[in-house]
Amino acid sequence: MKPRLDSSPPATFWTAPRHELVFRALSLPASTDSVERPAPLASVLAVTFLGSVSGGAFWAGIFFVTAKRYGFSPARNLVLASVMGAVYAVAALSVGRLLRALRGRLNPRGALVATLGSWGLASLTPLLAPAAPAVLWVTALIGAAASALTWPIVESYLSAGRHGARMRAAIGWFNITWTPATAVSLLVMPLLARFDVLWTIALSSIVNALGIIVLFTLPPRPGAHGAESAQAAVGAEYPWLQRSASWLLPLSYLLSSTLSPVLPHRFAAVGAGAAPDSVLAATWMMARFVTLFLMWRTGFWHGRWGTLLLAGTALASGMATVLLAGTLAVLLLGLLIFGVGMGLTYYAALYYSMAIGHAAVDAGGTFEALIGLGYFTGPLLGLSGHAVTDEQHAAAATVALALLVAGAASIPVVQPYRQARRRRAGT
Repeated sequence: MKPRLDSSPPATFWTAPRHELVFRALSLPASTDSVERPAPLASVLAVTFLGSVSGGAFWAGIFFVTAKRYGFSPARNLVLASVMGAVYAVAALSVGRLLRALRGRLNPRGALVATLGSWGLASLTPLLAPAAPAVLWVTALIGAAASALTWPIVESYLSAGRHGARMRAAIGWFNITWTPATAVSLLVMPLLARFDVLWTIALSSIVNALGIIVLFTLPPRPGAHGAESAQAAVGAEYPWLQRSASWLLPLSYLLSSTLSPVLPHRFAAVGAGAAPDSVLAATWMMARFVTLFLMWRTGFWHGRWGTLLLAGTALASGMATVLLAGTLAVLLLGLLIFGVGMGLTYYAALYYSMAIGHAAVDAGGTFEALIGLGYFTGPLLGLSGHAVTDEQHAAAATVALALLVAGAASIPVVQPYRQARRRRAGT
């Protein structure tokens, strides 16, 4: 046997150059790309919690900063929100193609490190240049794009290698993790604002740094999903259910984004008194959380058209009740009903997207892009409401436009059900 020309011991954590260790963690040769087991659920949920705290602070804080620090008008904030929604949708649709283009150089875990790092650095820039509103626009766009790239990859880690009841359970854990996490950021933000309102955005940088550390408890890429196992867990009408849910999802976010600016006026109209509007407005979020929790603990809802029918009905009737309520009790009932619709829509749309899409990053990207579409069109309708009438009646005009869009969207929501029924009848 020939002696080794290089008899030095192999590089270890202690002897390898640090840059080599970083590259080894962020990428893998093509021959070792496969990860058979699903990613550890606890690690995925830890990343989800931290990312949701960061996202809640960023998306809420950015408009708080623009109004308080830079004097943005409501219309200017609507422009910013609509642009961020468009960036979010485009970035989410692109994440799968981006990962394929970088294959061999950057694995999904490395992409998450890069996106959380970019997002965190962007969140710090307003503190470094507080007198430049243009910097805030850059921060907003980078943050919107980075958050859109983050969630499809996380959702693939969550779902890949899990099928049927296991996937639904994992999604349930995901849902009851991210919903309270966003509330945590909203509670922390007022404390940070006492130092400087810009810290409400900078909170994302701190939380993202923790998230990057947790990422290294994940495997380099999501687990193998298994085409045969995936197909066996997919119901016969799942493709049609997925299409219908995919229309309901952006519609739900459109309605919620147009409802939010109306609520203070509605609370005043029904004599809410000294109760904080923000606490009362959170009623629908609490109802959404309870709905997500019940869907997690039960399994009867999947594969049933009644779930989506109830979701659409709750969204429409809840919003109508809020708008027509003559008392505070009726208004809160409307918010509860609306929250149920939001929860049903989100859970069903995410499950059908990942089940039909084989838990791929592209499936999560499409799901998040539909949410981005709602973020884009909601503020756009708000701008239209400001354009067609005066400031006093802009909210009412926006709601009227949203209801028109909802009525038009009901046609493609119902169409998949008709197609599934014709297939069932063999016609």
